[in-house]
Amino acid sequence: MNAPASVRRELPVVVPCPPERLDELFRLRAAVWLAEGADAAAFPGGSWRDARDDQRLHWMAEHAGEIVAGASLSIHASLDEVHQAETYRVYGITAAGPVAAPARVIVRGDWRGTPLVRRLLDAQDDAARAAGAVLALRQASAMLRPLLERRGWRCHGPALPDARFPGQDFSVMTLPLER
Repeated sequence: MNAPASVRRELPVVVPCPPERLDELFRLRAAVWLAEGADAAAFPGGSWRDARDDQRLHWMAEHAGEIVAGASLSIHASLDEVHQAETYRVYGITAAGPVAAPARVIVRGDWRGTPLVRRLLDAQDDAARAAGAVLALRQASAMLRPLLERRGWRCHGPALPDARFPGQDFSVMTLPLER
């Protein structure tokens, strides 16, 4: 269900997530994904954080004191450093320079259908360019893929299945970044 028009009047601004709010962001991740049919066993305690989160940039959008959307991004010196690099190599993807790995775009159900997802993607893309990345790559859900394609992302084919998300298909996607 989308937020009522009265709630949407003021669209939240996407800002860097302060460290003291990361746990809240990680709980929202799990809640959004569980609502989409993710395996509850993959998110013990109703939260999801992994070791790579300590090296990622994180963004959030807040409304009425609650985080309603978020995203993250990691920057790597080479494709070899990217989590699941082999998934990208299957498609012959290479990069001569730093690589950005935007991920974990989430929007709470009552805020879907608003421009929040585009604002999160803008934050990721802007930060990737500012960090000097020459390529951005991701594994995108079927729901996110059309929006990414309209933004210039190229789909290379299916990603390996992820047991945390039974029945969901993900696509390997890239976006060349201009310096």
